[in-house]
Amino acid sequence: MNPVQNQGQPLDTSKLDELRMLSDDDMDLLGELIDIFLDDTPARMLDLAAAVQAGDPEASMQNAHALKSSCAQLGAMQLSEFCKQVEAMGRAGDVSAAGPVVAAAQAELERVKVALDQARTGG
Repeated sequence: MNPVQNQGQPLDTSKLDELRMLSDDDMDLLGELIDIFLDDTPARMLDLAAAVQAGDPEASMQNAHALKSSCAQLGAMQLSEFCKQVEAMGRAGDVSAAGPVVAAAQAELERVKVALDQARTGG
């Protein structure tokens, strides 16, 4: 399974708009969600990479699942898709081909971090 190349925007901004509406235009709440994501996700991505490197399908699946959900919540749909691919590999019990997908996810995370930082500052 080859990862899809990074294409388009790193964020589906309609997801951020939905969060803004749910929080009654409370930019502090959206900012807090973004801060939590930016604080938590890099470490989770390292855990995922370590699990894949160790050939641990269960840990890979669990880490990828957690990342998939949080990425989708903030509109990082390509990143969520990469995590979905790794989750499926883990569920199938073989993460031997997951390395390139994790590498693509790590690169996409960098794009997402920049886009979320811009969204937080209103840019």
